[in-house]
Amino acid sequence: MITTWRWLAPLDGPGAFHMAADVAIAEAIRAGQALPTLRFYRWAPPCVTLGKFQPAEGNVQLDACTDLGYDVVRRPTGGRAILHDHEVTFSIIIAEADLPGAGSNIMESYRALGRALVDGLRRLDLPAELVDRNASARAADPPSVMAAGNPACFAAKARCDLMVNEKKLIGSAQLRKDGVIVQQNSLPLTIDFPRWDDVFYRSDWEQVMRAGAIGLHECAGRAIPYGDVVAALRAGFESALDISFDDGALSAEEEQRARELIPDYAVLTTGTIAAPTPSNF
Repeated sequence: MITTWRWLAPLDGPGAFHMAADVAIAEAIRAGQALPTLRFYRWAPPCVTLGKFQPAEGNVQLDACTDLGYDVVRRPTGGRAILHDHEVTFSIIIAEADLPGAGSNIMESYRALGRALVDGLRRLDLPAELVDRNASARAADPPSVMAAGNPACFAAKARCDLMVNEKKLIGSAQLRKDGVIVQQNSLPLTIDFPRWDDVFYRSDWEQVMRAGAIGLHECAGRAIPYGDVVAALRAGFESALDISFDDGALSAEEEQRARELIPDYAVLTTGTIAAPTPSNF
């Protein structure tokens, strides 16, 4: 039976607002006040996000971020750091009971949502696959990938990754709390590998990233417009999860709650945290 989700069209805005908005939506869903939600957003200005338990010290060069005009924020989800700039970013917020196959653990919900991501990417003629990697497979990774000092999501192999040609294409991090799933996803259109050297503490950063990560345009062999990627992913969710979307917007209550939560996620801001605006693409 087809179920209905809420679709939130892309917004441009600061990272701290986006992190807080995902949590505000999760609270609304938990209270029975919102439908399962798929939302897309872009970063204004570019931003480094840290995993929920990841310290900025020793991982991110805050002075360099200030000089570049980048914000730094903490995600409500786990995982490692990501530099967000030329990418398609989206979050899925849904009650566990509303996601068929989600089960009772994070890996099962990764797989359930991963099927929708694979469906969407294949609509762009990309040979995407969801790769499950057991402990022995991960132990065989090079030390540069497995090292505890490796701060970034795209240079680290997880138990369940969205891969194209053996390289990581989408970085995902998830939170499950009080019956609600929040999964945040980063799909780079292009990766400015030298810039990662600038913002993270690591001397061989560009080499490590090139070995394990890839941008959408590179693996497609062509530039794909942002709007086409968003449309393909939307169709992938509809098909793989047997859902339909109602076009919506953040409620006034969700937006107000997000504003209240911003201090919980802001680490470094380079200017006033402005209200988000509809993306122009």
